Amino acid sequence: MKRKYILPIIGAVLMILILVKIIHHSKKKKTESTKPVAEAVLAECIIARDTIVDFSFKAVGHLRANERVDLASELSLHLVSIHFDEGSKVKKGDLLFQLDDSEWKANLSKVTAILDLAVETEKRNKTLLASGGISQQTFDESVSNRRVLEAEEEMLNVKIAKAKINAPFSGVIGIRNVSAGAFVTPGTKLAQLEDLSRLKIDFAIPETYANMIRKGERFNFRLDGFPGSFTAVIEAMNPSVNANSGNLGVLAVVEDPDPELKAGVTVSITLDSKSANPSLYIPSQALVPTPGGYHVYILRNGMANFTSVTTGVRSEKMVEVVQGVNPADSILVTGLMKVRPGARVKIIKVW
Repeated sequence: MKRKYILPIIGAVLMILILVKIIHHSKKKKTESTKPVAEAVLAECIIARDTIVDFSFKAVGHLRANERVDLASELSLHLVSIHFDEGSKVKKGDLLFQLDDSEWKANLSKVTAILDLAVETEKRNKTLLASGGISQQTFDESVSNRRVLEAEEEMLNVKIAKAKINAPFSGVIGIRNVSAGAFVTPGTKLAQLEDLSRLKIDFAIPETYANMIRKGERFNFRLDGFPGSFTAVIEAMNPSVNANSGNLGVLAVVEDPDPELKAGVTVSITLDSKSANPSLYIPSQALVPTPGGYHVYILRNGMANFTSVTTGVRSEKMVEVVQGVNPADSILVTGLMKVRPGARVKIIKVW
C-alpha cells in the first residue's frame, strides 16, 4: 500500500477509538448518576445526661411476729395446772403453767424455821462475845450457819419460781402441747406465745440497690390470694452485704396490722426509691445485646456508630451506663432493627 494512504487510515482508526472511549465514559457517568443513594434511617434518640432515676424493684419477704417464743420448762417436774385458754390473749407476767413445787415448798418451810433460829442464835452470841462469854470462833460459826441457811432459802425460792412459767410478754398464746399431770423435762415445748401487736417483714435486696433504700421509707406489699395491698416501713438494715448471696438483709415493720395478716406467710414487696447520685441513664430499649456484651448506636456526624458499653443498675425502663457513653451523646432508641454501623440516620424525635 502506498504511504500516502496509510497515514489517513491510521488517523481514522484513532478517531474511532477516541469516539468509542468518549461514548463509554459518558454511559458510565450516566449509570453512576442514576445509581440510587441509600436512604437515611428514620430514628428517635435521647441526649445522654446526668440524672436521678426513680426505681421500682420487687422482692419477696416473710411476715413474722414482733416477738415469738416457745415456752418450755427448765426443770423435770410434773405439770400441775394450766392457767390459760388456747388462742387467748395473755398479759406479761400472767401465770401460764404451774409445775409441782410442793417438795420445795416443804423444804423451804423447814429451812425458814431453822434460819429464824439461826438468826436468834447469832444475836445472842453477839451479846455473849461482847461480854467475853464465848470465843470469836463460836460467834463466827453462828454467822456462817446463818449465811448457809439464807443461801439454801434463796435456792429453794429460785426453784419454786421456776416451777411457775409466766408470760414473758403480752401476746396471743397458741395450742398447748401438754396436759395437766404430764411429766415435763427441760426443752419440752409446752406452747407458743406470739406478740402480734405489730408484724415484721424480713427480706433482702441485691447489693446493687443497697444504697437506694433508707430507714423510714414506706413501701407496699401484697399477699397471694388476698385483695388490696398493705403498707410497711423500713426499720433497719444489716451493716454489711452477705458475702455468699450478695444481698443486703432488710427489716421492715407493719404497725397496727390488719387482723387478716398472719405471721409466717410470704409477701410480695414493691419498693419505690431514687438513685442515690446523678448518673448517665438511657432507656433499656437502646441496648443492643451481642455475644460480646451490650452495645448502643451513638449518632456522630449523622452516622450510626456502634459502641460497646458497660451497664450498671437498672430500673423498670432505664439502665445506668458506667462506661462507653459521654454526656451530650445522642443515643438511638428506635430504628435499631434497620440501622447498621456507619448508616446515615435522620432524627425525627429527641426524647
